[in-house]
Amino acid sequence: MKGSHNSIDDGSSAEETHGSGSCGNPCHRIQRELEEAREEIAELKRTLLRIQQVARLGYWRVSLKANKLYWSEVTYDIFGVDPKTFTPSISAFKSMVHPDDLESVEASMRRAEQTGNHDVVHRIVRLDGEVRWVHELADYVPEGDDQILIGTVRDITEQKRLELRLRQLSRTDELTGLFNRRYFMQRLVQELARYRRYGRPTSVVLFDFDHFKRINDTHGHPAGDQVLVSVGKLLRDKLRTNDIPARLGGEEFALLLPETTLEEAAGVAEKVRQLVLTRAFTSDEGHCFGTSITCGVSAFHGTEETVEAILHRADQNLYQGKRAGRNRVVADEWDS
Repeated sequence: MKGSHNSIDDGSSAEETHGSGSCGNPCHRIQRELEEAREEIAELKRTLLRIQQVARLGYWRVSLKANKLYWSEVTYDIFGVDPKTFTPSISAFKSMVHPDDLESVEASMRRAEQTGNHDVVHRIVRLDGEVRWVHELADYVPEGDDQILIGTVRDITEQKRLELRLRQLSRTDELTGLFNRRYFMQRLVQELARYRRYGRPTSVVLFDFDHFKRINDTHGHPAGDQVLVSVGKLLRDKLRTNDIPARLGGEEFALLLPETTLEEAAGVAEKVRQLVLTRAFTSDEGHCFGTSITCGVSAFHGTEETVEAILHRADQNLYQGKRAGRNRVVADEWDS
């Protein structure tokens, strides 16, 4: 009996042990898998946040009906506000949109209701006064009678700065900062079209430096560059904002003067000539020197006028001034 009893006890213990194991192992495995899944989700969230930070890309969700706006962590950073003290809302967002861009932002949000897409580039003014460029992309998602926009906002300030720099390089002279020949010719064509349509006076001044090679040979090329840069600044400071001063190449410059008669243009050229003549320059060796310019002036004349004709007349006047002794202004004879 005793042995039989021991045999029964052992069987019971083995069964209980087996039952406990068959219940315990799956539970431990499920718990472990859940922990691994949580860690994986947390790692994905960290990776997503890092990607957003690197790309300067924020996520947002807005309810147009409820006037509720959610911002991700990077969105707060882009707008330069602290999530602990700033509560995002549609009105708060609009208050940070640059005033000149607010209309286009609102128009894009309205279009989203018809097209389903919100796509707009605009500026924001952060609380510290810094102006930055952002690009918003979103989908319009109707939810019942609510209107939901879910989208991203990306900081494109550096991209805009690069675009501006490339645009400036494409139309300006690197040394003087004036417009280049290409841009000057584009604007000249535009002004000719305007002249033909409205008959508004427009004039051109061509000028170059007298004996410029002598400056380079005597004082060195840095001194010659100093002259070009200085006169470029003079033109930017003294001309009107709608005038187009350009460096065509070498020591040759041009002025496109909209809304300017031939007589007025000759006066502008004379003023520039005198300013250059009275300006003193100093070489790297400390030697002082001066220079002068000769100007040719022409104006649009008649309905058959062409770009080539006005430039040819201005150029002929310039070289007439050279032949007459330099350091002077020569204008078209037909309007004298």
